[in-house]
Amino acid sequence: REKDADARNWVNLGDALMQHVRESADTNYYTYAERVYEKAVELDPNNDGAITGLAWVNSGRHQFPKSIELANKAIALNERNNLAYGLLGDAELELGDYPAAFEHYQKMLDLRPDMASYSRSAHLLHITGQTFRAALLMRQAISGGGAFAENTAWCRAQLALIYSSDGNLPAAEQVLEDALQKTPNNRHVLAAMGKVKAALKDYPAAIACYQKTIALTPEHESLAALGDLYALTGDKAAAEREYALVEELHRKSHAASDTTHNFPMAEFYVDHDRNLVEALRLAEERKTTKNVFEADILAWCYYKNGDLEPAKKAIQRALSQKTPEAKFLYHAGMIYAAANDRVPAQQYLYRALNLNPNFSPILAPIAAQKLQELGQATASNN
Repeated sequence: REKDADARNWVNLGDALMQHVRESADTNYYTYAERVYEKAVELDPNNDGAITGLAWVNSGRHQFPKSIELANKAIALNERNNLAYGLLGDAELELGDYPAAFEHYQKMLDLRPDMASYSRSAHLLHITGQTFRAALLMRQAISGGGAFAENTAWCRAQLALIYSSDGNLPAAEQVLEDALQKTPNNRHVLAAMGKVKAALKDYPAAIACYQKTIALTPEHESLAALGDLYALTGDKAAAEREYALVEELHRKSHAASDTTHNFPMAEFYVDHDRNLVEALRLAEERKTTKNVFEADILAWCYYKNGDLEPAKKAIQRALSQKTPEAKFLYHAGMIYAAANDRVPAQQYLYRALNLNPNFSPILAPIAAQKLQELGQATASNN
């Protein structure tokens, strides 16, 4: 019994360390949490909470097959372990196995309908094109509340991004304004507000939001977005400083941990026309990916390297779930335009701008211009 109690204490410490990773984005804490959970397993090999913790660590490191193995082991010990089902769903979602993710998130919901299960299900519904239901469940997650303000703030940011991706910027902005009143220094909320303000073309406000985000935690996406805003507003030197920080952060994160997640760097390179061969190499590490976001980046890397047939195949995988991402449709339009498939190119670009005319302050004008050019070419041919 004493060993069991000690093991539970180690699990609680591991959970606290993982919550710190969530709040700080400091991936060094994965190693600390892993050691703590391993100590718990040493004391009690059948402690399903400790094994679930190890699955959680591996999920954070993007080592999804190992996470699935450990989550299944935890469930074999305790079939009512709702978090283990959630981690199974998380790994399956990241691997693009959306039907399996639905199954395990539903099991998690059945066992314990709370913020963790509602928010996971909402995220999956959004990816699979069910925006209304996604927003409904995310609101339920927020209403249910949670033990940590950080987790509720994340849900508010995700709800805003659901609205934003569907072009409903006023609703997104309102959600984030409410969130900032409750958690003014939350990095997720600030980054989401930066994205919304940029879409609204309020560039000074967007820049201020991203600056605050980076002051809290220098993250890849926010650094790149801030650099883009500096470039858009004419400060090329400041843009290059942020872009250099993106590359430095990537090098440091790989040196400091065994996290193996290269798609953000592939996306950065291809979006900024840098190191295009390296971008494709990184993206092709998961060449057969079913994850729609990875498939989109892979398609864009093929396109930028002039390889249009695999680009078309990859972008169709990206579009397979009807995810409400105007950027996917924009990429599809540009790929098909380059392949001289004018009709689908026009359709995809029109759908991108119809879904969200402000999906990107840089790309939306390019989409509109290309759509106009295609229309003129079609008219002249007719």
